[in-house]
Amino acid sequence: MESDMGRLLDILGNETRRRILILLTKRPYFVSELSQELGVGQKAVLEHLRILKSAGLIEERTEKIPRGRPRKYYTIRRGFRLEVMLTPYIFGTELYEPREVRKTEVYSEAQRLIKSTEPTEEKIRELVEFLGTLEAKLNEMLEAKRELEEVRLMVETYIENLLRRVAQEDEELFEEILHRLGPRLPRRIATNLDDF
Repeated sequence: MESDMGRLLDILGNETRRRILILLTKRPYFVSELSQELGVGQKAVLEHLRILKSAGLIEERTEKIPRGRPRKYYTIRRGFRLEVMLTPYIFGTELYEPREVRKTEVYSEAQRLIKSTEPTEEKIRELVEFLGTLEAKLNEMLEAKRELEEVRLMVETYIENLLRRVAQEDEELFEEILHRLGPRLPRRIATNLDDF
């Protein structure tokens, strides 16, 4: 997991790849367009695209054109979210993969809005308002998740410090605690027990 995080951060650490990702958030691009926009040779752009694709960040699609060979264009991969967390207690990346959509009230409302027969301008206005509501809910949930992560890590750190103190002061009590609670200890603490 840590090596995946390191690999992903290395990939995103390259300025040209970040610039490619920023461009792809605006619209799909062909290699020649990216090359021209970035002022970088097509061969180099292709290598950056290969790396981004192998990391699962972008995808390629083929567009048939009336004359000549089909052309590949690149887009940000749909249906995933990448999050980098850095707090006093944690540093890491998380890649959220798409999963099957449950038919919730929010899903039903989205379907209703999409299928509505209102005039186009009214429909777009309602969909934009709906997206704003979704964004606000997502931000609330992300903030709640961050708070829970921080509290969890704070408690884990406190448990770890208590165990270290007990290990130094009373080895017998330490062994007894491990015997009773070992399987229930958080993985992060359990894997560091040898350091006590």
